[in-house]
Amino acid sequence: MREYVTKIMFGIIIIAFLAFIVAGTANANSLYNVKAGDSLWRIATNHGTTVQQIRELNGLTGDMILVGQSLKLPQPAYRVQSGDTLFRIAQHQGVTLVELIRANNLTNPNMLYVGQLINVPNQPTATPTQPTPTPQPVPTPTSQPDFAEQVANLVNVERAKAGLRPLRYDAELSKVALIKAQDMIQNNYFSHTSPTHGSPFDMMKSYGIRYTTAGENIARGQRTPQEVMTAWMNSSGHRANILNANFDTIGVGYYQGAWVQMFTRSVGH
Repeated sequence: MREYVTKIMFGIIIIAFLAFIVAGTANANSLYNVKAGDSLWRIATNHGTTVQQIRELNGLTGDMILVGQSLKLPQPAYRVQSGDTLFRIAQHQGVTLVELIRANNLTNPNMLYVGQLINVPNQPTATPTQPTPTPQPVPTPTSQPDFAEQVANLVNVERAKAGLRPLRYDAELSKVALIKAQDMIQNNYFSHTSPTHGSPFDMMKSYGIRYTTAGENIARGQRTPQEVMTAWMNSSGHRANILNANFDTIGVGYYQGAWVQMFTRSVGH
C-alpha cells in the first residue's frame, strides 16, 4: 500500500495593530562608588542602564558626580540573544525563573525577542553570621500557560466536539514550529515556504521529524490563543487540518504575533 503525504497548506493574515509592552520594575537597586575618570554616561553604559535612570534614582539634575560618591543603580539588564529562552537566561544569571518573571512583569514568559532588555534581579549578599536557609523548590507558575500548549488544548477541544481522538502535543515538533514562526518574523515574510528552510515538509525532515502525513497552518497578527483558533476554525482549509482524522500529533509555535501549527501522522501509526 502506498503512503501519501498530505500537503495541506493554508495561511491567513490579519492586519492588526499589535503592541508589545515589556515593563520592568526594580525589586532592588545596587550601589556604585564613583571612581576617578567616571562619568554618568560611562557608568550607565557599563551597567546596562541609561543616564536618565541613574539621574532619577539619585535625584540628580545634572551630570556632576564626585569621586567616592555612592550612586544607586537599577538592577542589571540582559539583552536577549538569538536562541535564548527565559529559563536559559535565568540559569546563566543565577536567578530563578519566577524571580526573572516578577522582575519584568512578564505575562507571557515564552514571548521574547532578540534585542529585548531583561531586568536581572540582584541577589542578596549572604551574611556569614546567619545560617543559609535550605532553598525550597519554587513551583513553575501555572496561571499563564504557554501560548503553544493553550493552542494545542483548544485544538483538542474542537476535535472532541467532532468526535475525533486528541492529538499528542510533541515538544520536538513544537520546536520546529517555533523556529518557523521566528523565521517569518525575522525574515519578514508570510508563507508556508520559508526562504531559509523551504517547505514545511522539508523543514520537518531536516529537523528529524518522521511522518507519513503532514500539514501546516499559519497565521499572523492575532493576540491570543483563542483569537487565532477562532480565525482558523472560521477558515475551511485550516479547520480541515485541525479536524483531520489522519493526524495524531501536533506541534505549535508562537513568536511576536506569528502562529504556526504543524500536524503529522507518526510513522507506524
